[in-house]
Amino acid sequence: MDLGLKGKIALVTSSSRGIGKAIALGLAAEGCQVFICSRHPENLAKTAKEIQEKTHQSVIPIQADLSNKESIERLVTTITEKTEKIDILVNNVAGPPFNRHYELTDKDWQESFELTFLSQVIICEAFIPLMKKNHWGRIIFVTSVAIKQPGILIANAQRASVAVYAKTLSSELGEYNILVNTICPSFAITDQYYKIADEVAKKRQISQAEVLEEWRQSVPLKRPASAEEVANLAVFLASEKASYITGTCIQVDGGFVKSLF
Repeated sequence: MDLGLKGKIALVTSSSRGIGKAIALGLAAEGCQVFICSRHPENLAKTAKEIQEKTHQSVIPIQADLSNKESIERLVTTITEKTEKIDILVNNVAGPPFNRHYELTDKDWQESFELTFLSQVIICEAFIPLMKKNHWGRIIFVTSVAIKQPGILIANAQRASVAVYAKTLSSELGEYNILVNTICPSFAITDQYYKIADEVAKKRQISQAEVLEEWRQSVPLKRPASAEEVANLAVFLASEKASYITGTCIQVDGGFVKSLF
């Protein structure tokens, strides 16, 4: 299937590994030129090389810390110096701390807000004018099933804010042929998946293996997703085949969320 993405230019944030990396690879495989960013230069360079070798597409790595406004602004400047358009923006950021309400400090809330929500707003507002000018755009937010089902308090609050922002953007930008959607993964096999499992295991004084088994059993499909399975949806939503889909929150959760809506 030709998804109509050849020649499009994409930015995928936090994309040196995990879901972000899988999305960048998927877009490049469909013929996109891809900008990737991460705080970790070694991982970034390695990922750029790997994607280029697999897809023979241009992959431009830029070191950036999304928790720092000045770093985000440098990221935007670097990209706009290299291209006059961004067709596809995939906002993917690291998750907030896994703590209960009584363990969270004001600093935790502030830092989480700046990384999980505000950084995405800043990046969107930088590139939306270019999308408006070209009368074409795709903005995709990678959030979590935490927006629909309680679990990690700070993630519930911050990720839900992102979903509301995305929904409002979809209403405001539709006339410019800019589509805005949110992807909500549950358990996906990434470094973060195992990191959170470790944190949960320590808090509950059980083994990581026991936590992972509980998670598997909580999903009707009895397994976590691969990063590629999440990325497949992002690539589809970025494509011409999804030209009438906007303002949605789509779960990639193996049936984990129990609500109908």
